[in-house]
Amino acid sequence: MSDIFSEVDEEVRKDKSVELWNRYGKYVIAGSILIVAATASVVGWKNYQLSESQAQGAQFQKATTLVGEQKFDDAAAAFSLLAEDGSAGYQALASLRQASALVQAGKGDEAVQVYDALAANPNVDAEFSAIAKVMAGYYLLNKGSTEEVRKRVSDMEGADHIWSATARELLALSDLKDGKVEEARTKLKALQEDASAPSGVKQRAGDLLTALKNR
Repeated sequence: MSDIFSEVDEEVRKDKSVELWNRYGKYVIAGSILIVAATASVVGWKNYQLSESQAQGAQFQKATTLVGEQKFDDAAAAFSLLAEDGSAGYQALASLRQASALVQAGKGDEAVQVYDALAANPNVDAEFSAIAKVMAGYYLLNKGSTEEVRKRVSDMEGADHIWSATARELLALSDLKDGKVEEARTKLKALQEDASAPSGVKQRAGDLLTALKNR
């Protein structure tokens, strides 16, 4: 009889976990994407601002302006040209912006293809490959399957990886979306207590732990 009650209790916890995900998950994803996207832009700017031609810079700025005007299809096409023909630094950064514009244009499947191609490109810096995996992971967490998320970020959770905390956050959110309450709780607690994790990640982990406790 106790086994039956245990199974019922587990199902209740899963239902609450899914409810929690439906209520808070998208907000966590949105905030995380903004932080990662901003970091990617800063990384790209710092690495390449002194070495690229003015013509490519102007092309990149024109594409960025199109995003500001919400002409996302045009922006994606402009970034795509720069990703194909630009120098190495601009190719990587333009690919990230192309994928972002595709997401905003409602073409998420195409965006994931761009992210995956960049992640698999052996000629780009490792930091851009990692950012592409993370951005694909956040998109797929909301629009794809948790298995697709894990496939992209599981190899990044090691302590020596620059995006370790973000990868672990994605894995915890994947558990939460799947209704794996205890697995999610364990990962979130480890993140909250990790002195090396960024403050934003730790704060989100703490907020979710509080929400889990109260539901």
